[in-house]
Amino acid sequence: MPRSHARRRAATVAAVIGLALSSSVLTAPTAQAAPKLTWEEIGYKKELKADGTRGFQLYHHPHNIGAITWAADPLLGSWTGDTLYVNDKESDGYYIVGQVKQVSTGKVIIDINTKGKPAPSKVKKTKNLKEGTKLQIRACVKKGSTNHGCTSWYSAKA
Repeated sequence: MPRSHARRRAATVAAVIGLALSSSVLTAPTAQAAPKLTWEEIGYKKELKADGTRGFQLYHHPHNIGAITWAADPLLGSWTGDTLYVNDKESDGYYIVGQVKQVSTGKVIIDINTKGKPAPSKVKKTKNLKEGTKLQIRACVKKGSTNHGCTSWYSAKA
């Protein structure tokens, strides 16, 4: 290959690389992803877990933003059984949704949230269920109509 041909080819390759790099610099940056929802189980005593009680602390990193608790039986004097408690700790524009699904039907039987309530806020909903009814609970974090993540469904019982 003659020398002038090689120089033209090298110049063409350099021009293509230069255009590719300049177009990547000129494009708008990608949108910042919303913080990821993570959670950890609340360490209730073995007896409470055996009765079907379950709860989770929710984190929208780096903050602990709230919790959900399914109380199968009364936990404290003011806590009733067969009740889902949802707690929103942060005034961040997000709200927490708590859901209870009856396993036998697959239907969500409790669906409550803290939307529109100033934080810190707590909401609860009680349903009189037959003892031993198999349930699943989960929590979601939303802002407006956008869902920013949900926990997995976890087993519980009435």
